[in-house]
Amino acid sequence: MFTQIEITTVCNAKCFYCPNDTLEHKHMAWECFERIMQSEKSPTMLLIQGTGEPLLHPFFLEMVAHAKSKGHRISIITNGSMTLSSTHMVLLDQIGFSLDTLDEALAKRSGRTSPAQTLKHLLACHSLTPKKIKLYAVNYGQDLEPLKTFAKEQNIPLVIQRIQPKKSYQAHYTTEPLPYTTYQCPYVENEKMRYYFVDGTKAACCFMIDSTKVLHSKVIQHALSQKSVPSCCTQCGELTGIKRLYM
Repeated sequence: MFTQIEITTVCNAKCFYCPNDTLEHKHMAWECFERIMQSEKSPTMLLIQGTGEPLLHPFFLEMVAHAKSKGHRISIITNGSMTLSSTHMVLLDQIGFSLDTLDEALAKRSGRTSPAQTLKHLLACHSLTPKKIKLYAVNYGQDLEPLKTFAKEQNIPLVIQRIQPKKSYQAHYTTEPLPYTTYQCPYVENEKMRYYFVDGTKAACCFMIDSTKVLHSKVIQHALSQKSVPSCCTQCGELTGIKRLYM
C-alpha cells in the first residue's frame, strides 16, 4: 500500500505522449494538502507525483517537510530540469529522474527538457545519495540502449514504462485498441494504493487521469463483475494484461 498525491499539473515539458496539455494547469492548495495529510493517519510511502513537475510547486519543500513530520517516507519523480538542494537530499527518501533519451535533438522533438541538464542534476544527486536514485523512461520506440548502458555503468535502477494505449494519452499518437484479458483489478479489489488528484479527488489508482470521471471502487467493481469497463478504466494495463512498467 502506498499513497500518491498530484500536487501540481503545471509542467515545463511538453512530452508528446503526456495528457498534461488536456488538463487545467494549477497547483494543489496548501489547505487541500493538509486535509489529505489529516486523512492519511498511518505512515506510508508517499509518492508526490502526478501529471506535472512536482518541483515547480511553490510549497514543495514545505509539503515534503510536513509529510515527513507525520512519519511518511517521500518519493518523487522529476524531469531533472531543476536543481535539487541539500535539503531535498535529506528530506526525500527516493528520487526518480524521468529520462527517455540521451539524444538532445530527439528529446527536443518529443517535447522533453534537455537530457544534458537532467544528467547534470541526476549525477550530482547520485554522487551524494546513490541509493536514493532511480531512472524512469517511456518506451515510444526510440533506441533505449544508450540509456540502458548509462544506467548500468552508473549502477542506477532503470524502470521502463510502455507508452499508454489509453485515449487520454493519445492527443499526439495512436495505438491499436487492446482486448481485455480480465475483469478483475487489484487496485479496486485490494486497495493497493490511494491516489489524490490536484483538486483533492481521491481515486483507487493513478491511471484514471481525469478527476471528473473518477468512480468509487465499489461502482467500478460492480461494473467489472458485469464485464463492463467504465470509461475511467478503458485500456488499463491491469485489464488488458499489458503491464505499464518493466525493468
